[in-house]
Amino acid sequence: MRLAIAVCFLSSFAALGGEPDTRLKFLYDAHQWFELHDAIQHKKAPALYRGAVAYAFNDFHQAEVNFRSVIHSAPRSEQAYEAYEGLSHLYFEYGQYRRLIAVMEERWAAFPHKSEGQNERTVMASFRGLPDQVSGKPRQSTLHHDGNTFVPISIDGKPAKYFFDTGAWVNCMSESEAKRLGLSVHESGGTLGTATGAKVGFRTAVMEEFTAGNIRLRNVSFAVFPDNQEPWSALPVGQRGLLGIPVLLAFRTLRWTSDGTIEIGANARPKGMRASNLYFDNDHLLLVTDVQKRRVHGLFDTGAESTDLYEEFTKEFADLVRESGKKDSTEVRGVGHAESFDSITLPEVIFRIGGVDTVLRPAHALLKQFGPKGTVGNFGLDLLKQGRAFRIDLAAMTFELERWNRQ
Repeated sequence: MRLAIAVCFLSSFAALGGEPDTRLKFLYDAHQWFELHDAIQHKKAPALYRGAVAYAFNDFHQAEVNFRSVIHSAPRSEQAYEAYEGLSHLYFEYGQYRRLIAVMEERWAAFPHKSEGQNERTVMASFRGLPDQVSGKPRQSTLHHDGNTFVPISIDGKPAKYFFDTGAWVNCMSESEAKRLGLSVHESGGTLGTATGAKVGFRTAVMEEFTAGNIRLRNVSFAVFPDNQEPWSALPVGQRGLLGIPVLLAFRTLRWTSDGTIEIGANARPKGMRASNLYFDNDHLLLVTDVQKRRVHGLFDTGAESTDLYEEFTKEFADLVRESGKKDSTEVRGVGHAESFDSITLPEVIFRIGGVDTVLRPAHALLKQFGPKGTVGNFGLDLLKQGRAFRIDLAAMTFELERWNRQ
């Protein structure tokens, strides 16, 4: 399941400090963050580029400093407008809703004539009044699961088990779950986008204390949906919730093993671009993999049971599709909505993820494009659980699969 607010970086701007660097601008506009990271290492690059790279690879402090530097240097420039956009993504993913609203208010005041301002006000109204999530230092914990991706937690002293969803940009629960927990639910008037592109309405609730093992958070906000929608209608009482990116960032690391344990809050690996295969882009978390020795990018979605490939895949691997593909129809399910799309079914596709080969058999490629430009698919648990264990490190921005025969 994928939930996100559609707030995107703008692409047109003039670089700071004189004539634009054509190559840097190209990489920035194309969202080629790995290449832009390498290109700015040995030159004095504009702060906007540095902020965008820091955001992509989850360096909160450097992203905030560089975006604020752009705004301070030229508060009415197009660069400042994009820097405000970058800050909005940053605060949104960390559950910093008061700061999100404040930075949007700044931007609307600085750019009162921008046509998109009214639509942004409508979208942001859903998050007005929500507090900033408070996250302490992660502390390592080992929890247990029953073969699934549900994490045992406590909300205001009451137990629950929610699944972790790297495709969700907000935490979510059902209305009956909010009632069971004694939470106050408030109207938001907002909608969230699902994996099918449909919009679904939601309300909001805030829990004062959230505990997972030794990790304690405060002021954790949830979007609240009707119980008659999937996936809530298929889940038992006490499990009708999901932990999205704001909580997963507070965990810092998560290691799921096939033998029944979930480890959270462990020390992050040293940052290093050679190892990084995860990055943030326009309120999506993406994973870099290889198919037939070609580097490809896909949405990283632990909330999806199955993997769907997109139209971009059929274009990138046209020979493979022509040789073994068959026309088909594939159903994609999101919160409260399911839709069928024309597709191509392939006998199998092999993805090399974190040095381990995984097999998608069969592979369904939708004849429609979702997600950021260039994304070949939405990678779900059928790929991610093919190892003995997997480890998500949102500090080092790495996803690792452990082979079954690993000693």
